[in-house]
Amino acid sequence: KASDSVCSPPVLLAAMADATKVVGAVDKTYSDIQTVKTRMTGVTGQLNQLKVAVATALPTDGGKGSSLNVAFVRQQLAKAKEDLAKFREAVRDAAEKGDSGGGAVGGGMRKAMKDDKSRTLYERLGGDLNIETGFEIMYGKALQDSRVRSFFEKNQRKMAGIRKKMFQFLSGYMGGPTLYDIANLKPAHYHMNVTDYHFDAVLELFSAAFLELGVHPDANKDAIAACGKIRKDVTTGCTVRMELAKKNMEKGKDGLFKRLGGQEGIVVFIDRLYDLIAVDNRLKSKFAGKDIKKMKEGQYVYMTELLGGPKVYKGTDIAEIHKGVGLTDYEFDCFLGNMEKAMTGLGMEDETVDEVIISSEEIRAALLGRATGIAAHAKVVDGKSVLERLGGDMNVEAIVEMMYGGFRGDPRVKYFYEFSKEKLEGWKLKMTQFLVGAFGGAITYEDSKLRLAHYKYNITDYHFDAFIENFFVSCELMESDASAVADAAEVLGHVRKDITSGCTVRLEVARKRVESAGTDGLFEAVGAEEGLRLFMDKLYEHICKDQRIQHYFSGSKLDAVKAAQGQYLSVIFGAPIQYTGRPLDRVHAVMSISDFEFDCFLEHAQAALRDVGADSNSIDEAIVIMETARRDVLINRKPHDVRKTQEAASAKTVYERLGGESGITNFVEQMYAKATADVRTKSFFEKNKAK
Repeated sequence: KASDSVCSPPVLLAAMADATKVVGAVDKTYSDIQTVKTRMTGVTGQLNQLKVAVATALPTDGGKGSSLNVAFVRQQLAKAKEDLAKFREAVRDAAEKGDSGGGAVGGGMRKAMKDDKSRTLYERLGGDLNIETGFEIMYGKALQDSRVRSFFEKNQRKMAGIRKKMFQFLSGYMGGPTLYDIANLKPAHYHMNVTDYHFDAVLELFSAAFLELGVHPDANKDAIAACGKIRKDVTTGCTVRMELAKKNMEKGKDGLFKRLGGQEGIVVFIDRLYDLIAVDNRLKSKFAGKDIKKMKEGQYVYMTELLGGPKVYKGTDIAEIHKGVGLTDYEFDCFLGNMEKAMTGLGMEDETVDEVIISSEEIRAALLGRATGIAAHAKVVDGKSVLERLGGDMNVEAIVEMMYGGFRGDPRVKYFYEFSKEKLEGWKLKMTQFLVGAFGGAITYEDSKLRLAHYKYNITDYHFDAFIENFFVSCELMESDASAVADAAEVLGHVRKDITSGCTVRLEVARKRVESAGTDGLFEAVGAEEGLRLFMDKLYEHICKDQRIQHYFSGSKLDAVKAAQGQYLSVIFGAPIQYTGRPLDRVHAVMSISDFEFDCFLEHAQAALRDVGADSNSIDEAIVIMETARRDVLINRKPHDVRKTQEAASAKTVYERLGGESGITNFVEQMYAKATADVRTKSFFEKNKAK
């Protein structure tokens, strides 16, 4: 009877209500703690930046420190104090309201952990407060990270400006108020030496900052992916300058040595460099107590050889000299920065400066005691390489096989894989060999070959990202270890520049020519009006023979289409006429043209330009201009389902699923035996043995 009363409906309902109340209180408490953590992290970020500013200004080894903006520090401390007061008041209010559900601190993080993908990234990240706090955390991390510290550690005024612009861009880019013109992004970074290595490091810091704030993992992942789309704007300047410098140096460094002024010029350059180091608080401690005169004499000889002069250096190996010094990327970047300042102060040309920086970059790994080659980036976890954690050589081979099945059905990259079976098999083998070596296995394909192998192809970041997405999906379908896949993707990120640099350089150089000189020169280069008419004839000859896209160029109105397209191309190539046709997006609104088909069109445009005698520079300029039309032509472009494509490509045929020839033979034997024993079908199958 007692147990009946305890289990009666009213008692159970009361117990459930109490349990719900307890769960709600715990949930709210957790939410409050997370929000407190968020507020405190923001304040900590502010204080950390002040700490770095003060530390930078302190004197070292008896020298003088840099000037400290006392007013700025006081202002920032006052702001931090104000934020702490607001935080304390919020906690007090929440404590007084108790479990009434109206705490001033509660609710924010609880909402943040329920990701709603129908909302903007700005909202999913938590709005201005979370984005600003996350940014402050990231900036604090950047000031402590040797990979990127040199880009963020400036005087207080400059850092305030950088932080303001970066926050304004990030907030607007994620869907908040637009306070920064994204068109400024590329010119702002063009003359900075920001590589993919630095860009990836900043993305990593942003991701860590948002995760610390309790942002939903999916929202964080999507935000980082969105930021990845501005990679080209941030890194193109460095990529182009460095690649052009490499191309110049491939002809030999003799010219560089002469442009530097020979032996005497290098002596002047080294002297100016050490003058700058002597007043650089970031570096001078590394040179304190050293025989500077002897160091400079050694560097005169070493730099002479490094920069194209006579090979006369007979000193200790550069790696051995710096062993145990404990140099970091940050200090090496600061050293390069001073080299750049010294050369600029001596009036050297930008191309010369770039070539010297590129030559100096070659010794970074040796100075920092770092392994070289792509395999050096493969992480070892619990004694196992990325390759072992992915399941070994055979699994990587299977992943590549699945990727190629996906490539052939992915309109974003299909164009690059439209080759004979024999050629594709050779590519698959090379890709497998490269990945095995890159992930920590035997090296049978040198990563130094990548740049040359891909330089002639128009492979952009868009294509490279599609490749990485196919890699991720292949690994998922193979049920590979998630952490191993993430580490593998990080390794692959280090070859992005090798794969895309050829296209980036050609198209950027062409774009700059068009910007500075206009398209009038292009119009003349292809033969003016008569040349363009011939170009259109050749273009349509190529297109009408191509089964991949000829169906778009057929029918009774083909001549009218050709005339309108000829007029449009004439205008964008610089002809002094007006385009009178319909806007491109309206013309193509009824079609479903894919990236693959647009790439096929560009292929024929290049061939037609060669047919009419256009030079390689003019062809590059024409492709750059035509590329600007891709978005309007692909107005109906649909999102590509990589997983579905790979699953379909790797699905076995019925023949294979039945076991091939032997399986089907066995199946027929059993079916025939059953048919001859079945009264419904016996008369059709029961014949003499030969029949």
